[in-house]
Amino acid sequence: MTNNFANSSYTISAGKTLSGISAVDQKVKVVCGRVWLTIAGDEADFWLAEGETLTIPAHRMVVLEADQQASMIELQMATSPAASRQSEFAVTNYLQKLTQKLTHAFA
Repeated sequence: MTNNFANSSYTISAGKTLSGISAVDQKVKVVCGRVWLTIAGDEADFWLAEGETLTIPAHRMVVLEADQQASMIELQMATSPAASRQSEFAVTNYLQKLTQKLTHAFA
């Protein structure tokens, strides 16, 4: 399922995925259950358990998968300066790594 993360909450069935691209930075909070989360361009994936949060950057594909039970997530627009800096850092880091790979590939 692909969407734009327009709803404020989603329930993901066990083993099922939710994916999409948000127009703005959003904070994902796991209300119940446990989810695996990956962000396009990030080398690391994340496991989030009940009560844990992570800010997802705007304009990047995000995939969440519920672990062995249904999981509920809430989304809230991330407006803090720290969240903006985290997103900028992630994009800058991704672009630096991509530049290094391309430089190495064409050397």
